[in-house]
Amino acid sequence: MYLPSFQYVAPKDTGELAALLADHGDDARILSGGTDLLVQLKNSGVKLDYVIDISGLDELSGISHDDKTGLVIGSAAKLDDIMEMPEVKEKYFALWQSIETIGARQIRTMGSLGGNICNASPAADTPPALVAFNAEVTIANGDKERNMPLVDFIQGNRKTAIKKGEYLKSISVPSPKKKSGSAYHHFRVRGGMEIAMVAAAVAVELEADNETIKDAVIALGVVAPAPINAEDAAQKLIGQKPSEDLLQKVSQACADISKPIDDFRASAEYRKEILRVLVEEAFDEAYAQVAGESK
Repeated sequence: MYLPSFQYVAPKDTGELAALLADHGDDARILSGGTDLLVQLKNSGVKLDYVIDISGLDELSGISHDDKTGLVIGSAAKLDDIMEMPEVKEKYFALWQSIETIGARQIRTMGSLGGNICNASPAADTPPALVAFNAEVTIANGDKERNMPLVDFIQGNRKTAIKKGEYLKSISVPSPKKKSGSAYHHFRVRGGMEIAMVAAAVAVELEADNETIKDAVIALGVVAPAPINAEDAAQKLIGQKPSEDLLQKVSQACADISKPIDDFRASAEYRKEILRVLVEEAFDEAYAQVAGESK
């Protein structure tokens, strides 16, 4: 398959980007790494007049961390660069794990976090992990900006909250609490470079006794058109010490709210069963990162 004809444009700054989107928003797509977009253009029959390349914009490519304000990632920041930042693996382990699962090193070198999010594939790896950290996104339109939780940004299969003339500027992830841990688990049939069938991310914070759960977030992936923040299931953990019975109730609550599809890879019922296992495994790993630390 060949790429369709289009005009390639590489803006010099975000001001020029905003102008291009204002003029050609309905007939243009943003290119960051191209690992998703170029494949779609070859295989889906999508026709565009303009492809706007933001990969050279330093304003959108930065990655910064501050212990008080947290992690801020530009939408064009490369996945591999995010992984290489020591603070990401140390403080945002679920995010690090989710990026590690994306393709091979070549894909992560080209692909961007913003692209993985804006593509809005139900099988995307990073969104559940980011939801578990209560991440927010900043959407820009010229001099105007608006913020929203990531869980609200992705609105369905290939659907986001971005409007005409807007672009994703950055992703902000709050700094985790001191006694906290996180994990992202996914299931693939072959275990290799394949999209996930089911995924779950868990973030927990413990009380001073390093046993009782003070706060928790559970995010589910690939079991609905968009990531699910399983708030009611996570609420069952708060104020409790883990037990087999408790985790079974929590994982069942996650399965109950999931809405997986039936397809050639697996039935919906099978996905629900796998989801229960992944939620429990992700919780165990996240909890173990902080349980038993010196008080």
